[in-house]
Amino acid sequence: MTVTEIAVPEEVGERVLAALREVVDPCSVAATTPIDIVEMGLVDRIEPDDEKGVAIRLSLTTPSCMMLGQLLDQIDQHVTPVLGRRPEVSLDDGMTWTPERMTGNARAIREARRQTLLSLLPPRTDD
Repeated sequence: MTVTEIAVPEEVGERVLAALREVVDPCSVAATTPIDIVEMGLVDRIEPDDEKGVAIRLSLTTPSCMMLGQLLDQIDQHVTPVLGRRPEVSLDDGMTWTPERMTGNARAIREARRQTLLSLLPPRTDD
């Protein structure tokens, strides 16, 4: 259930959303389950911006995200060519992200990886 609200013309919104699907959440890469930020439910809103043309609001999984710089660089790298200029990116300071915001596909990828890791653990013994 991604909660992306698109408040720009449909054509622009779809192009920006497609570019954002190329941005992989750095933490998911570190966890060996690369998932894009749209599937992760991190893109909260795409709206018009007077100065930049388009503003993107993100909901981070934690307010102390150590990968924020890398994430913002990726957004610039993928969205700027689509718009012809850099988008305005803001962060939701209300911490509204929850795992339920992920798409079903993203949850399935994450669960499959979790099950694989659990299968590598030695069997428990109740001694």
